[in-house]
Amino acid sequence: MSPVLSWPVLRGLVLAVLTWLVVSAVLLPQYNPFTRKSALGAAQAGAVWAEIAQWRLALSEAVAQEDEWPADLQALAPPHLPGLVQVSSPAPYQLGMRVADRPELGALAGTQVLLRMDAPSRHWSCRAGQPAPPPRLLPLNCERADSSGSAPAEEYDPFGWLRTLMLVCAGVFLAAGALWLLRHPLIGPAQLRPARLRRTPLERLAPLDRLLRWTGRLRATLVAAAISPRDWQRALRYTQANPTARAQALAERVAARCQAAQDWPLPGHVFVWTFAPDMPVALDRCVAYFPPPELSASSLVQRLRTLTTGADVLLVCAPHSDETPLHALAGYTADRANLHVLLDSPSQTEWLLAPDAQAVLLRVLTEQLRVTRISPYQTRGGVTREDAFFGRERLLARILGREPANYLVVGGRQLGKSSLLKAVQRRLRDHPQIVCHYVSLRDHRLAPRLAAQFALDVHTPLDGVIAHLQAQDPRKRIYLLVDEADQFFRDQSRSHYAGLAALRALSDEGRCCFILAGFWDLYEAAVLDYQSPLRNFGEVLAIGALEHDACLRLATEPLQRLRLAFAHPGLAERLAQASGQRANLVSILCQECLEALQGGERAIELRHLNQALASQAVQDTLAGWSRLSSDPTACRLDRIAVYHTARHGCTGLAPLNALLEAHGIAGQARALQTSLARLQLAYVLRRQEAEYRFAVPLLQQQFEPSEVEVLLAQELQALARG
Repeated sequence: MSPVLSWPVLRGLVLAVLTWLVVSAVLLPQYNPFTRKSALGAAQAGAVWAEIAQWRLALSEAVAQEDEWPADLQALAPPHLPGLVQVSSPAPYQLGMRVADRPELGALAGTQVLLRMDAPSRHWSCRAGQPAPPPRLLPLNCERADSSGSAPAEEYDPFGWLRTLMLVCAGVFLAAGALWLLRHPLIGPAQLRPARLRRTPLERLAPLDRLLRWTGRLRATLVAAAISPRDWQRALRYTQANPTARAQALAERVAARCQAAQDWPLPGHVFVWTFAPDMPVALDRCVAYFPPPELSASSLVQRLRTLTTGADVLLVCAPHSDETPLHALAGYTADRANLHVLLDSPSQTEWLLAPDAQAVLLRVLTEQLRVTRISPYQTRGGVTREDAFFGRERLLARILGREPANYLVVGGRQLGKSSLLKAVQRRLRDHPQIVCHYVSLRDHRLAPRLAAQFALDVHTPLDGVIAHLQAQDPRKRIYLLVDEADQFFRDQSRSHYAGLAALRALSDEGRCCFILAGFWDLYEAAVLDYQSPLRNFGEVLAIGALEHDACLRLATEPLQRLRLAFAHPGLAERLAQASGQRANLVSILCQECLEALQGGERAIELRHLNQALASQAVQDTLAGWSRLSSDPTACRLDRIAVYHTARHGCTGLAPLNALLEAHGIAGQARALQTSLARLQLAYVLRRQEAEYRFAVPLLQQQFEPSEVEVLLAQELQALARG
């Protein structure tokens, strides 16, 4: 709506018109369209009845002289008449007096009065004609209805006009009251757009509550705004609460633990909020600050500028009203270079009333912080948040959809083994028959690591640890998830797998089931070494590419929580293809896209994606393939296979063996076969029929053709000397 036709202007015009109508009806009725005719009629009534009286007198004299009713009335017309009345005689001794139809005569214009003379007595009688004049304008001796009709004569009420005016004024004021309620600055928006109720400043909640209760619209308004009465009452109590109670109320809405903070150089109250692990963004904790109301915005900004919060986000829950705007504070917190976030009064109300308070928190954070500070993409370690885990439905179904059994999860680093194990642990957390424990090995000592985790003596043997766990939950089966187990299996291979016998015995006895996760050493012990106790110990599950749909969801859904998105769907598709559907690489690319966003940008475009594809973080992630084994010769064969793939776009056992033989290196076919299997397991190469290509297309771009030739020749020469 334009400023000329804004609601305040229209409201002012309506009030002005209503005021003029009421005042003019009382003081200047001739200028009021509703009272003009009545006022003009009353003003001209005297002249009209005076002219009628002159006609009656003239005819009375004529009848007295002639003793009969005159035939020509116009000959008896009194002189100097204004001509307000037209005279006719429908019958002897009868007069029809019709008032002229002139605008200045108002309500009398066009009306008729009938006069009758009683011949013997020479007395005149009067009655209203058709149309009849208004009853209040008739003389007192004139009948106000036709006595011959069935309807009784209506008694004239001299105060009827005043009563009508009072009713009209009452109706006007009732309409104005309804309009005031509808357009009231507090209740109006709540009625027209109930959702706006959630953004009402705190100081207006109590007056608004009283108005809605007084009008009987509270319940209906809350239903229309999807606000529960419980949340509404909580918000009302919040307005009267002290800072400690306010901090606790806000923390409860986002499932955070609230503790008072000490030794902060800030006036007011400071609290530390610790969020639950399922927080959909990378935010473990934040600091909530409630400044005193008397502290000005400029003084508050000065104190915040000198404050050091470390890596913690500082949420400033500041008072706000129309009389005390916080422009200075809002401008300061809008700077994404700091970690200070303003939670003003309307946002606090929305926090308390919205169905999802976490969504309000995320919106406030994304509007005032760099999105990378709270990015939901986990680029290191196993995924711990359920909402950050995507895909692997087939593997999870194979593990969880059966009776507990042993599984060996194999795959390269950062492919999702830890994330899969932690997803299994989350899904079995409340299982009525299974208790699940996760352990990540830092070295080759399995039993001491388990003993330390469960607060036992480090010398406790493995069966003793299992007995301890059985004693804690005697009615549940034990599921032990062992992550990063490569060093353990490497040590076991040197000692002829002496320790693995204990694992197998515990499994065969039904005392415990295992999910073991690792890379090549585990794969060798479980698949390639026929003497290993792990042979046929459990089903081997290889971790590779993430499902295509899961890749797209991983790339887009966390962005939606930050109110961001790709400029068009094709960019997400390109990201998934470039990453080879490698889960951690998808997360890293999305994180780098967020880094590339400038202030105010809400969409990831092609230039952001290209910058992410060429980022150092991506290059670092793709590195490390050259040392997949503890055997230097095996690593050299791996590098030769990769360089050969980079030079030709593909490789295979036959071309690689021919290459080695051309350089005088023979008898390496079995070693090359193992190398290709290792590179495939590490998701460096993928097999397509008899050819091997890069599993991640981005890896091809890491090699310059001239450099590949030099590096390949160097590795071949070193292998030939070796």
